[in-house]
Formats: sequence, structure tokens, C-alpha cells
Amino acid sequence: MQELQPGQNRPIGHGRVVIGVASEPREEFLAKTQAGALLLAADGRILDPDDLVSAEQPRSRDGSVAFAEPPGEFRLDLDAVPAAAARIAIVLAVRPGLGSGTTFAVFAAIRCWLADAAGQPLLVFPLPLASRGETAMILAELYRHQGQWKFRAVGQGFAAGLPALAAHFGLRLPEPAPDERSAGGPGQRREPARPGAPASFSGTGFCVHPEGYVLTNHHVIEGANEILARSPRQRCRLEPVFADPTNDLALLRSDTPLPGVAVFREGVPARLGETVIVVGYPLGGLLGSGPQVTTGNVSSLIGPGDDTRALQFTAPTQAGNSGGPLLDGDGAVVGVVSSKLNVVRVHEMTGDIPQNVNFAIKSALARGFLEAVGVDYQSRAPRSSRFTADIAAEARDFVLKIECRG
Repeated sequence: MQELQPGQNRPIGHGRVVIGVASEPREEFLAKTQAGALLLAADGRILDPDDLVSAEQPRSRDGSVAFAEPPGEFRLDLDAVPAAAARIAIVLAVRPGLGSGTTFAVFAAIRCWLADAAGQPLLVFPLPLASRGETAMILAELYRHQGQWKFRAVGQGFAAGLPALAAHFGLRLPEPAPDERSAGGPGQRREPARPGAPASFSGTGFCVHPEGYVLTNHHVIEGANEILARSPRQRCRLEPVFADPTNDLALLRSDTPLPGVAVFREGVPARLGETVIVVGYPLGGLLGSGPQVTTGNVSSLIGPGDDTRALQFTAPTQAGNSGGPLLDGDGAVVGVVSSKLNVVRVHEMTGDIPQNVNFAIKSALARGFLEAVGVDYQSRAPRSSRFTADIAAEARDFVLKIECRG
């Protein structure tokens, strides 16, 4: 049985499969949580309220997804899933009425597993929850990609609970959804708001599809009610399409076409010591209205806390660079800039001031995210290096400043 990390995906083909959700202690988990499976359209919205499968509604309209015993198991006939269903989301929520202090953090871990029709385990996604305060979550999803089904480990939590999860899929619950937390991420620049005026903050994003799809960090747009994009050649409005807070990724879509599209590097991932380039809009325009370019090298293939989803690089970054592309010497994307080391805290702890310790989400994770939401991206095999000036000129067409209002 293969173990997956958040953001990873694996092909599972066709036929009948079983998906289960479990945790320990089992009795407490069953008493405090409820699991569900939703059949979703290509836009991420539920096809019909009757396509929410749970203990209360044990079968989808077409019968392709069924809730089974023991509680928390779903049996799926992938060949019978209607063509209109692009994805099937497996969700989990704390049962209403248990009190505000009951979150997923009360469980040591939650496992989402996939087995074949005979019960032979194929995949498992163990999600550590010791520090999580969410009360609703998208655990995993199955999605169609190039004619076959794939399984993706998600782990996207919702601190606002079941109402926020329902709204994410286009469902409406009787009670109004509470406001979700709004917090500045490590790569945002947030401007002090005038009394009564909305907060403003900014970051960077880059276009990944000719129809105007833009990739950025989730923390760049978290808490935003209005999102705009700006570059020397473009100004447009952006709407959120899908967000993955666990892996700090978000997909937006422009209301107008964009002049350029980024290309991901195919095959060989970023190597230790290779040259990388950061293009972005740091410090909310204090350094000028155009994109800023810095260079460095990959200094580690592991992020903070031995996080294998991230890599470390030395190209200087500032607040506002988050969400921008980390490019190789040919101008292909090898990562998404996400954060920098907190030098003030490190100085307090060690007396030393570290320099140019920055982190990016590896491109493999970003590509898996795009595949999961059904957005095709461009990629190419590694080529010889080019002049940084040529790469910067090319990037001006697909790198955008993300301006948000809360």
C-alpha cells in the first residue's frame, strides 16, 4: 500500500473501488465526525443536492457512489459515474452542536484510504492533526484526467466549519456561514486601513493557462473580498476558482485574456545548487510599479521542518514576492515562491542574522494541484540556460501583481 502526502496524486484506472475514512479512538471519531462524498461538476460545484452521499443520504442519484458499513466507507463504481461529474470529493466535518472547542486536533491522525473492490488496500493518506483547528475538511478527491481516474490527497481545512465547506461546493445551509479567519501571510504586504476602510494587501501570481488562469499562494488572497491583477501591460479583475490552504496554493481566473503563459519544467526537478530566478512585485510597489528580478541558487531540496513539499533558495525576496514563479536558467517554473525565514525571530534565538533563506513550493505539487482542478498547463524538458534579461522580458507577460482588498 502506497502512502501519499498532501497534494500528491496517483492514477487508479476504472472499475469499482472503496474509499474509507478512519481515526483513533474509533468510537470517539464516529461519534464526533460525519463523512460525505460529493459528485462535482467541472467548476467544483455539486451537481445536485441529492449527490451528497452520507449516512443520511446513502446513495447518489445514479447509484455510482454509495455509503457503506462500517460508517465512513464509500463504494464507488467509477465506470457508472455520470459524464457531468468531473470530480468526487471526500469530506469530513465535526458534528454540529459539540461546542466550539471540538476540532480535528482532538485526534492524533485521520486516515483516508483507497482499496480495490476486493478490499485490497492500494493507497493511504495519513493526515497529522495535532495542531489543526479546523472543523471541516476536504480529505481527498477523485478526478478525471486524460480519460482515466486519479486519486489526490488534499487535506484542505475550513476553520469556519460545515457552513464554509458547504458554501465552497455551492450548497446552502439554513444558518448563515460565519466569517472565516483573515490573516496576513508571510508574503503579503498589508497596508494599514483608515478607520472604516477595508484593509489592502498584495502579492504576486503568474498565468498558467491562455484563458486567464492565475496561480498564487493561498495566503496572498486569504480574507480578500476583491482581487485585482496588474502588470505593465495589463489590469484586470480576478475571481477565485479553487484554494488549497494546506499546500498554500490558490487558482484565480481573469475576466480578460492575459498576454503570456508560464511554462513548467518537465521531468527533472530542481537540482541542488542550480541557478534560479525570482520575478515578482515585492513591497507593494515601494520599489517601483514594474516587476523586480533577483537571482540565486537552490540551497536545499527540503523546506523548513524537513518539509519535502518545499525547497530552499537564495535569490533575495521581500514581502509581496509570495505567489510568484521560481524560474530555472531557461525560464521554466520549478517552484512557487511561498515564504522567507523570520530573521528577527532567528536573531532572538541564536544571535545571528541569516541571509537569503527563502522557500518555494515545488513545481510537482503545483502541477498536481492544476491537474486536480482540470486546468491544463504547458511544460517543456530542461534546456540550456539563457540570459536573465531575456527571461525577465518574457516573464513580464505572465507575472502579475495581485492586489487585494479585505
